[in-house]
Amino acid sequence: MKNVRIKAMLLIIGSLIVLQLSLFIIKQIFLIFIERTKYTDYIASMIGMIILSILFILFANKQKVALSVFPERFNKFYILGTCVAAVLFVASPSNYSGGLQAIMLLFYGSIVTPIFEELIFRGYIWNELNAIFEKEWITYIVSAVLFALWHLGYVDSIAFRTETGLASVMLWKAVVGLGYGIVLGALRLKTRNSYSTMLLHGVMNIFGR
Repeated sequence: MKNVRIKAMLLIIGSLIVLQLSLFIIKQIFLIFIERTKYTDYIASMIGMIILSILFILFANKQKVALSVFPERFNKFYILGTCVAAVLFVASPSNYSGGLQAIMLLFYGSIVTPIFEELIFRGYIWNELNAIFEKEWITYIVSAVLFALWHLGYVDSIAFRTETGLASVMLWKAVVGLGYGIVLGALRLKTRNSYSTMLLHGVMNIFGR
């Protein structure tokens, strides 16, 4: 059983590395055709996440891998949560003070990124960890730690956008990622789906990006 867990963890970690490398390659291809600025770097990341999200969903469907996106019953809780998230997104001050660029950055941070990361972590990885650990609280802890480490994979973009103190910025990025993993994992435990975590992740990014 121990060997099975080790192999499964190595496969999960390998998958995360492949996803980060794929995101990096897609970004570099995009940036061949356009000058790299802080804004275009965000847009390149967004395009990469959209492409990888689509490919990830297609792969999961083909391999019959459960992503646990939607709840078994779409009750008032989810309808209310969706409405609140939508209102907060529309009412965000950046929509009206920063022009198109601000809107695109909000779309990237509060919609594209949450969908991309939640499909991976509170969808695929959560279910894969549940298959190898008997206790779901272990899945909760491991997924939160992996989510913290995942954010270190954004070092390329962070290095480009940060002028000084890259090490401290990366450390803070991992700490914030761990905090997100703890909060979003707790919601995943409660609701047993990643749709709810996508909503919360998006709302958190509206206020904390």
